[in-house]
Amino acid sequence: MPTTKVTISGPLFDGRASAAARGFTRALAAEVAEVGATWIKLDTDRMDKSGRGGTGAAASGVKVHGEGSNYVVSGGISEGVYAWPWLEGTSKRNQSTEFRGYHTFRRTRLRMRKQVKPYAEQLLSEFIEKMGGE
Repeated sequence: MPTTKVTISGPLFDGRASAAARGFTRALAAEVAEVGATWIKLDTDRMDKSGRGGTGAAASGVKVHGEGSNYVVSGGISEGVYAWPWLEGTSKRNQSTEFRGYHTFRRTRLRMRKQVKPYAEQLLSEFIEKMGGE
């Protein structure tokens, strides 16, 4: 009776491709979080309804936290310095005043959803070679 022996090798079978895929996901998550935080910080330049000019406190309150493929871009609250819930329009104080917020985080999230593809494509080209592609 004839027999056949098949040897399978390469990145798909030895774990290199899945490791590269995980690396891509982590790198993309970090990149998107940093770009989003930068956009939010740049957007704080328009936060000048008083006419007195910005202090930079709102931008300094934007932080990126996380690791792996889970990142969060957040604003902070510091008494007398900045209060992102108020600036975003999500605090109880916004309900009792006419100031509805700048919606910076919301607008940035929507913008990132539309524009993340170029970042992903650029980063993916670096990882395809590690996955055994060309």
